[in-house]
Amino acid sequence: MKVNPKRIPRTEADVRRARDEGVKDGASLASVIFLSVLLDHFGFDQQRIMKCYHHVTKLSEEIAEHRVSAADLKHVLLEEYHIEA
Repeated sequence: MKVNPKRIPRTEADVRRARDEGVKDGASLASVIFLSVLLDHFGFDQQRIMKCYHHVTKLSEEIAEHRVSAADLKHVLLEEYHIEA
């Protein structure tokens, strides 16, 4: 069997690291979008934005560490606030 020279073998740890990095990058991008909207269109001040960003970062870390799931958060938004995300 011939091995593809462009294929780099990965370990399970490499895959987990890449997934966690993807979650972190996705959360960061989503934060930038939401915080920009809150600042530019809804007049949030810098102090409220920093508090919001702190909570978003903390929740993102909990998701990356598998203490909370995105599915759980979506369920709460739908059931308690009638927001389908």
